[in-house]
Amino acid sequence: MPCFELSTNVPREKVTSDFILSLSKEIAACLGKPEQYVAVRILPDQLMSFGGTLEPCGTGQLLSIGKLGVEENKVISAKIFAEVEKTLGIPNDRMYITFVDAASSNIGYKGTTFHQIFKR
Repeated sequence: MPCFELSTNVPREKVTSDFILSLSKEIAACLGKPEQYVAVRILPDQLMSFGGTLEPCGTGQLLSIGKLGVEENKVISAKIFAEVEKTLGIPNDRMYITFVDAASSNIGYKGTTFHQIFKR
């Protein structure tokens, strides 16, 4: 159930369907999870600054049940930053990504929680 959300001041016109689907595939591959569970949400045209300027910037959050950690986050970070810089033009020093390892009991799906679905 990975969920990636990116808020950015980059205009909507630069956010393509191909970019969103590419991120979805990349996140699924990095986490070793089926893409059918991956959600990607891009919030363009945000009023935001980074480092005291209004140049392209962003903040991201990746929420996942497991598969996150010291070494994993380095790999995922490299992949996401590369994709975001290539497509949206946000330099890797003008964005943060927060990684959130969620408990399965804290994520709802299909009228229950993943804790019940996974039986753990």
